[in-house]
Amino acid sequence: MRAHNRWPVASLSVLTAAVLLSVTTELLPTGLLPSMSRDLGVSAGRLGLLVTGYALMVALFAAPLGIMLGRVGRRRLLAWSVALYAISNVIVAVAPNFPVAAGGRLLGGLTHGAFWAMLAGYASRLVTPERIGRTVTIVSGGGTASVLIAVPAGTALGVATSWRVAFGVLAAISVLLLVAVVRVLPPLPGTAAVNPVPLRRVIRLPGLRPIMFTTAVTVLGYFAFSTYVAVYLLRAGLSEGQIALALLGSGVFGAIGLVLGGVFVDRQPRMSLVVSIFALATPMAFGAVAGSSTVVALITVALVSLGMGAVPALLQTATLRVAPGASDPASALNASAFNVGIAGGALLGGVVVDTWGSGALPLTAAILCGAGAVAVVALRVGAPQLRVVEKPGGTPDERPAGVAPEAMVA
Repeated sequence: MRAHNRWPVASLSVLTAAVLLSVTTELLPTGLLPSMSRDLGVSAGRLGLLVTGYALMVALFAAPLGIMLGRVGRRRLLAWSVALYAISNVIVAVAPNFPVAAGGRLLGGLTHGAFWAMLAGYASRLVTPERIGRTVTIVSGGGTASVLIAVPAGTALGVATSWRVAFGVLAAISVLLLVAVVRVLPPLPGTAAVNPVPLRRVIRLPGLRPIMFTTAVTVLGYFAFSTYVAVYLLRAGLSEGQIALALLGSGVFGAIGLVLGGVFVDRQPRMSLVVSIFALATPMAFGAVAGSSTVVALITVALVSLGMGAVPALLQTATLRVAPGASDPASALNASAFNVGIAGGALLGGVVVDTWGSGALPLTAAILCGAGAVAVVALRVGAPQLRVVEKPGGTPDERPAGVAPEAMVA
């Protein structure tokens, strides 16, 4: 299937819904952490391991799975991913104890690795090259919708009924999405079946490792804070019933951030990334120095979401631009870096909460996100890496420096 000038609205809508399911599966425990902690009989810090273990599976297996499954058709792989998300959520919903819940989450994390290894490459192959940034932003809107709608709704449902019901409903939604995936998405071949590129060559692409480092350290700071945002808001004086509203409000700001990033991602990609990461680090610092009142906590959470709204899509777009002929393995490597940050952030945040209390979270996050902001400038993340080369037939061809001609997508 060749990309065309018309927007493939139906396909992008299904991919966006798949991202919503994926991100909601990953983040739903953060909103339900207090009630899950009580029901499963573990501390909030230990329950955070449900997020850490999930992300650790992605960090370890996203790149290997991306290579192993590179020849599998993209629609088939996505369908299997959605089905396994459903099974993972069912296991968590019926888990009688913490170890069983952790097992369900590990299955979800393994699925997550395969899903994110292929997602951006799949989406980018549906459109023409000049629309890749906007396409990634549109699909990433599923993550924003998750934070804006699904996670708050799941949190509200879990508080009103039971956290088990929330995970059960998410599993049912997965089954409905599976039908849409099979009926709507085009059956594109795996990229390895079209153009196999060794992982060792991909990781040496100019500009990719700085993106991976920036991704890991920035996400480390963000998730050290966001994994325990419910605990942080409880400390600031909100009730469990008010947390869903607070998350809804922060999701609105995240949506604004995503839209702003989408406006500039194809026009000024590097400047957009620099501004977004600095906008993420700044409210963390504000929360660290301004005290722990309810107003300060709400402002901090909202502005953090505003800054983070565009960051994942901008980093993913930067990844695709430095690896145009190896989108799946490059995306898998960046997904691994992203989830190193999630796993490390959830683990670090749990230690901070159990040792110093949730009031120390903004300072921890500010230091790490600040390091990410410095890295994106110092390492020139997102800076153009292009040079002009000659194709075998003599036609000028523009590609990232260091990318072999056989690594380009036909």
